[in-house]
Amino acid sequence: MSLPVYPDCPQALAAVGTAAARAESPEMIRDFSDRLLRSFLALCENPRTRQGMLTMVQASVGNARMGQRFYRMLNRTVVNPAARATGVHASALRLELVSGQLVGLAMMRYVLRVEPVASVGTEEIVRQFAPAIRATLKGS
Repeated sequence: MSLPVYPDCPQALAAVGTAAARAESPEMIRDFSDRLLRSFLALCENPRTRQGMLTMVQASVGNARMGQRFYRMLNRTVVNPAARATGVHASALRLELVSGQLVGLAMMRYVLRVEPVASVGTEEIVRQFAPAIRATLKGS
């Protein structure tokens, strides 16, 4: 299953943002995790892509093949474009671990609806969760 590309999807936004990212200060580039989380949450919450994302999250739990497909899609449409757009360079292992964090977040927030994760605002999720992604990328 693949998701269509819309002008406001993370893939398109990352492509447009690549030139701007080159001009960003080091502090803005460091905020890859913020950009990544916002892109991922937008993909999960956008009415045009929400159902496809949630279907893939749920299917990935019980089916290893679907799980691998979902991780590939997540890396191709969210993680790698955000990394390119912000100039972040990390090992494949660390980027895969970040993808695992995103899948866990999606499972808690949208599938299991664990409170308060399910109802807290996007900005609060970004504020609380971005440091964990930064730590994974740095290996600390």
